[in-house]
Amino acid sequence: MKHAASISAIACLAILGTFGTASAGEGHGHNPANTISIETDHPDSFRHFAPELPQMRARAAQINTEFGLHVSEIEPGLFFVTDLIYQSAFLVTDEGVVVFDAPPSFGERLRAAIEMSAPGVPITHFVLSHKHADHNGGGYTFADIEGLTVIGAEAFADSLAKSPLRGVLTPTETFAEQLSMNVGGVPIELQTANFHANDVDVIIHLPDQQFLMAVDTITPGEAPFMNFGGTADLEGYMASFDTFLSYDFEHFLSGHVSVLGNRQDVETARDYAHDVRDTVLGMWPDFMGRFMANMELTEFQHGNLAYRITMEQVRDDCAAQVIDRWEGTLSVVDLWADSHCETVVMHAIMH
Repeated sequence: MKHAASISAIACLAILGTFGTASAGEGHGHNPANTISIETDHPDSFRHFAPELPQMRARAAQINTEFGLHVSEIEPGLFFVTDLIYQSAFLVTDEGVVVFDAPPSFGERLRAAIEMSAPGVPITHFVLSHKHADHNGGGYTFADIEGLTVIGAEAFADSLAKSPLRGVLTPTETFAEQLSMNVGGVPIELQTANFHANDVDVIIHLPDQQFLMAVDTITPGEAPFMNFGGTADLEGYMASFDTFLSYDFEHFLSGHVSVLGNRQDVETARDYAHDVRDTVLGMWPDFMGRFMANMELTEFQHGNLAYRITMEQVRDDCAAQVIDRWEGTLSVVDLWADSHCETVVMHAIMH
């Protein structure tokens, strides 16, 4: 039924241009983007959004160094680093230090944190979780290290060769799908996946430390960022949770905010994402009925407007249900749920 509705929806999109255009009234004040206002008495004021949940705030990392970072040893030799917005990690071994991502927001300070935590130990390896500059644009601060092995998947190494990104290091060693490393007696497993980036992502697993790193996936204690983190592959994103949970891990680094996640966070994020998906798809058989009702509402004179109204109705009905179910479990659900529902709506239309 979903497939037939999607075909009908696409067919309607194809003929929207045949309808006439209705004129808006003079001086109308409608904001089509529904932008959040900083005015306290505005209908869309920021004051209407719920504060972050106390249980999430209690888990937030605290800045604990003189150079403005949180640095903590979560397992012997394995350090978690965050500036409360971005995250990375590094592993100290008998052979040298392995760095996992370097966001530009704290690339230089990351080197200082490594030196403070492991004075005199050389940095020998740099592993990229993916090529996006917001997580690896600080790599340039490691570029002067002689003999540094920079490891990345072939797919984004090829992409970087065609379109270099400022600050992102070019891999010196690549792999197609899997790579098993051993640095100073510590095993590191790398596996390609498709849950976010437009070319490929890399799952980083340290089995001895029960550590899993998959960047731009979940935000522990919170609903995901807008549009499920802006994923380029919604189906891959939805399927990724089972992949993550197939690993043995207790620590989960997802790249954003200040909280280091755990297995329960991944399970909760999976349940939330699947709930959003299932809520939209549960309403999908009625999509075309809603659309035709809105065509009548606009007197068959503005097909694009009728289609947007329909999309927003499904999105808003979905968001209301999701917020009601999740607002006591995850922070910022009321801030991002509409974007999650809209992402699924768009995916349903096109697939």
